[in-house]
Amino acid sequence: MPPVADGKPASAGELQPLLLSAGDLGANYTQKPAQDESSKKHDDVAISGCPALDKLGASSNDLKFATKVTADFTYDFSSDLSEELHSDSPRKLSATFRAVDKAYGSCPTYTMTAGSTPVQIGVSKVTPPKLGDEQFGYLLTMSFPGKTIVAKQFVVRQGNKALLLSGSPGLVEKNLKTAYDKLAAKQ
Repeated sequence: MPPVADGKPASAGELQPLLLSAGDLGANYTQKPAQDESSKKHDDVAISGCPALDKLGASSNDLKFATKVTADFTYDFSSDLSEELHSDSPRKLSATFRAVDKAYGSCPTYTMTAGSTPVQIGVSKVTPPKLGDEQFGYLLTMSFPGKTIVAKQFVVRQGNKALLLSGSPGLVEKNLKTAYDKLAAKQ
């Protein structure tokens, strides 16, 4: 793959209109109220069983980008879909998502503990649609005490922006192209 050029990050004001809306998705989707990302703390989250992911998490600045906006949806009040748009230099976006991809590849299973609740996570790489400059795909199986959740996650980088769509596998597959088209229309 050719080297990735640097570029100026987009602002939150530039990214916000590129997020999906319930109108983009169609009937039976409800947008959840926006949450203040700056108030979210993850001090009580720990990863074990995957040194590569632990190393990435140890330096939280490595996973933070210049700009992030999010939108969350529920479908028929039972399935979830989450969208994150990130912006930074194409070089930083590419390097960070490649590092996460490599870490996931080295750890097919690991444990994430949130507070005192252990969550066993299995990760399988899946082939994402060929969209944008780079793309990554994962099927995640999260086993909580008494419950298992399966989620799909696709990441698509287009220039200085990245789209991360995650949630119910069918919803992610159905809506990825819509999300990407909305992001790419403003390039």
